[in-house]
Amino acid sequence: MFLKKIYKFLSSFSIRLRLSLIFVLIFGATTIFFNMFLFKMMIDTLQQDFDDALFNYSVDVSEGIEIGVKGDLSFPPLRLDHGKILPFPLGTALIQVRHSSGAVLARVGNFGEFNPPYKKDFQRIWAGDEATYRTIEHIRNIPSAEADSYRLISFPLDNAAKPQLLLQIAVPMTLMETQISQRLTLLQVGIPFVLLIATLGGMFLSARALNPVNNMINTAKEIKASELSQRVPIPNANDEIRKLALTLNEMLDRIQQAFLSQERFVADASHQLLTPLTIMRGELELLQKSEKRDVDQFIKSALQEVDNLSGIVQEMLLLARVDAGTGALNFQDLAFDEVIFEVLPRCEKLANSKNIKLKLNINNETTDDRKMVRGDNDLLQNLVINIIENAIKYSPNNEVVTMNLNWKQDITQFVVEDNGPGIPEEQLPFIFERFSRGANMETRVKGFGLGLAIAQKIAILHNAKLSAQNHSEHGARFTFEIKNI
Repeated sequence: MFLKKIYKFLSSFSIRLRLSLIFVLIFGATTIFFNMFLFKMMIDTLQQDFDDALFNYSVDVSEGIEIGVKGDLSFPPLRLDHGKILPFPLGTALIQVRHSSGAVLARVGNFGEFNPPYKKDFQRIWAGDEATYRTIEHIRNIPSAEADSYRLISFPLDNAAKPQLLLQIAVPMTLMETQISQRLTLLQVGIPFVLLIATLGGMFLSARALNPVNNMINTAKEIKASELSQRVPIPNANDEIRKLALTLNEMLDRIQQAFLSQERFVADASHQLLTPLTIMRGELELLQKSEKRDVDQFIKSALQEVDNLSGIVQEMLLLARVDAGTGALNFQDLAFDEVIFEVLPRCEKLANSKNIKLKLNINNETTDDRKMVRGDNDLLQNLVINIIENAIKYSPNNEVVTMNLNWKQDITQFVVEDNGPGIPEEQLPFIFERFSRGANMETRVKGFGLGLAIAQKIAILHNAKLSAQNHSEHGARFTFEIKNI
């Protein structure tokens, strides 16, 4: 829940600020934890050095203490090397010898009311410790205490298995406290300063990193429907932003092509729809001026033009359905030969009007049964009809349109060949565009130039391939290939 609130809070900021904050948070957390670890290690090291020096000092003191036969003690002047550098002043050390009963046998220094603890120290010494250490904080009972805390060492004086005498030395930790305070101040000042530098650096670097994105945004704002030729700038660095720019330019290419195609489609559709309407208007005007008022002839012509309008509208509606994508399709497992057999009777009516024979050959290159494909039955039927009717329209009378259904291992191939004039080489690249028709056949062949465009769209939706070429003799060949399941 806490992380969700943080994410919601950060999501209201710009990407630049978010990147900077995330960078500072990660860098800051890492820096703080790492410095805390170093600070702890530094304190442990200073404490160990302090304790080692205090232990050596205790050994020196213990060697100078003389224990009499009756247990009396004497502290002659300590023979210490004054050249030693210790983390505490020698003159302020508090020294005492204590018996296990609690009696203080001797003292050096102004203890005042300060009474160092000893019971647990005896127990630890008896358990085998060489010496014990403890830090006594908030000293109040020591007169003229030089530090807020003293370090106390308890060191055995006698060599018995269970020592009865402890040498206790308490020294001020002034130098160590000063070192810790200085390092802590350095961290308290240094870490915020480093984080401030990191924040400014993160803002600067994120701004530099997002400059290409801002350039793309500014360019994209300037691109209008009438200026789709503009493209967003591509940065030199080979990174994700470059890939984004390339992807946006590819998308703009597709949008531009779609706009151009839509403009051509609207213009061509307007022309195709306007032609029958113009004919009907002209005949109405003639009928109005005619004295004989040949109504039957007018009705016959008008019905023909209405059929033309209906055909254009139906094909445009089918094209709109195909343009809607796979979401509008009803895919199922199909046998492609059954699709062909269902549409042949309809194609034969057009073929009989030109005395053209339809010849279907089915070839199976494997020993398996016929192959199944997956697709929309209605659309595949429309594709087959458009290919066959196109071959019939462009074939001379009394010819043969040959169809070959080839079942291969991975694909089903349907080939339609006619004996017409073929496709001009310069028109082959545009044969599947909307309202594209052979210029030399424009007046002799009935149609609207939408059939092959619809067939190509259907093929693309089925991840199939529809191609056109001229075969070696004469005429055109259309090949449709779809994957088997």
